[in-house]
Amino acid sequence: MQTATRTIKGAVTGSVPKDIEQNEVVGNIVEQIRNAKSRGIIVQYLLLKSHDRLPIACRYHLAGAEIGFHSSLLVSDTRYVVFDRKYVLIGLPTAIGENEPTREGYLIPSEGMAEIFLQQFESKWAQAIKYEDYLREVLLEVRNHNPNVSTSLLSSQLKVPESEVKRVLEEASQTRMSGSL
Repeated sequence: MQTATRTIKGAVTGSVPKDIEQNEVVGNIVEQIRNAKSRGIIVQYLLLKSHDRLPIACRYHLAGAEIGFHSSLLVSDTRYVVFDRKYVLIGLPTAIGENEPTREGYLIPSEGMAEIFLQQFESKWAQAIKYEDYLREVLLEVRNHNPNVSTSLLSSQLKVPESEVKRVLEEASQTRMSGSL
């Protein structure tokens, strides 16, 4: 990430850290995203469309990454990030079918391989639901079934900052009000 000059695009697990070490890794990624964005780099990540990916998606989004969710990643054990259409970081799970963060990766300098992964990425990205839309969908679905649920409880259950829950609900409310005029 530190040497990227134009784009960072990839499909990552986005699983919630289970220990201090994993949380430090996520914190490092968040800082790398901030640094990349400050250099004008486009950062896009695909995550599995699942409520349990919202905490990491939120952290990456708030750091400046564009996030998309796609349900097909459920059956994919391929984790990758393409840098500047030249380098591919491939992460392999330590066990098949495990919902664990990637522990090992291989950086491959290959424009041909980068193109193959980018084709898959762009195909999924075009079909993905974006972070804002997915979070709004989840929040409105919960509110539809329980209109009096507090933003504090939503924040706690989804592990997304309450300020983010309030912001998205406020925007959804404004959109509905302007749509009904």
